[in-house]
Amino acid sequence: MIKLDANKIMKGSPPPQEYQVTLENWRKYPYNIWAFVNVRSIIPTSPIMFDPKQRIDVIKKLVDLNDIKISHNNTEKKLKDILVDCNTDSFLVMHKGKLVFEFFNNFTTYETPHIIFSISKSLTSLLTGILVDKKLIDVNTTVAKILPETIGSAYEDATIRNVLDMNVASNFIEDYSGKAEIFQRYRSSTGWDIPSNNDVKNLSGLHDFLSTIPKSTDLHGKKYHYCSPHSDLLGWIIERVSGEKYSKIISDLLFKPSGIINDANVTLDRFGATRSAGGISISPYDLLLISEMVRTNGANKNGQIVPENWINDIKNYEDNSCYLNQDDLKRFPNGNYRSKWYQTGFDENEFCAIGIHGQNIWINPKKELTIIRMSSASDPINIKTEELMFSVFKEIGNALV
Repeated sequence: MIKLDANKIMKGSPPPQEYQVTLENWRKYPYNIWAFVNVRSIIPTSPIMFDPKQRIDVIKKLVDLNDIKISHNNTEKKLKDILVDCNTDSFLVMHKGKLVFEFFNNFTTYETPHIIFSISKSLTSLLTGILVDKKLIDVNTTVAKILPETIGSAYEDATIRNVLDMNVASNFIEDYSGKAEIFQRYRSSTGWDIPSNNDVKNLSGLHDFLSTIPKSTDLHGKKYHYCSPHSDLLGWIIERVSGEKYSKIISDLLFKPSGIINDANVTLDRFGATRSAGGISISPYDLLLISEMVRTNGANKNGQIVPENWINDIKNYEDNSCYLNQDDLKRFPNGNYRSKWYQTGFDENEFCAIGIHGQNIWINPKKELTIIRMSSASDPINIKTEELMFSVFKEIGNALV
């Protein structure tokens, strides 16, 4: 196996073959170091625009946290060493409304759009809450009433609340190894992968795929079953009820009033369907601004952006019986999942958003703490690394008291 110099990836015209990023390797390390900040060069995207009139400047009061000791599983390491070892591209800490620590690595800067994978789900949920407040969405409505294209699929009699809380009864398999045939078809339909049979001409689009996901024998609302397509479906619902493209409405109602200072983007399939489950790329500072707005109950100096009751429900919804009823409970055994955000179940009631390959939003309301992490980790999911980062987040909170 050739050991590649990440700094040479996609350098040259053309780059040497072994340094070229393609649909086949863009999520593999080390190609992902370049790819995660250059998604627009690999997959079609739609811009999510910022508005200079609504921008909010990040106020800095920086302190050096690089050398603080993080204790985890009877070992102790410096914060900076952990961030480097875990392929962290950016790491920002906001405390009491001020940016107190920032770390950038590889090709990422404060203004570089970086793909955030499933944190896109959490942002799509915030937009949904805004549309609920505007009476455009009723979470108790069944999906087929809005999208008749889903009749005959798992979604036909599922409610939007089922979609939000990942308890739709479906036979979809979330398999990041790519071995499950239904997951292969899903990824191909999004434009993220080359179809396994290379039959691009007859490749179905994302909306066609969503309309064919089979129902399981379970009942909706009884069992937590994580399925990314649910959040792509939510983006489709948003477009149908609003009459707007996802990228425009999330820009107008969420990103711009959150004060973002750079354009973001979201990936599209070959027919223009939005990958609202995982396709958003956004700069570190802008994700921090949105996350801090969530910490302050959906409001900032531009006004009330996300309804406060929607944020409170995400943080405080108590019935976790559905979340605990899952096949493989590895993450937050005392926690919950509400509207595409996790309640950690930890002693300070932290809540968070998580994306594959090491993307995190961590919010501790008690300590007025907001942390974001963007990474190009080699593994889509690594529970040991996740648990290490949870220790990092908690130790930083303790250090800043």
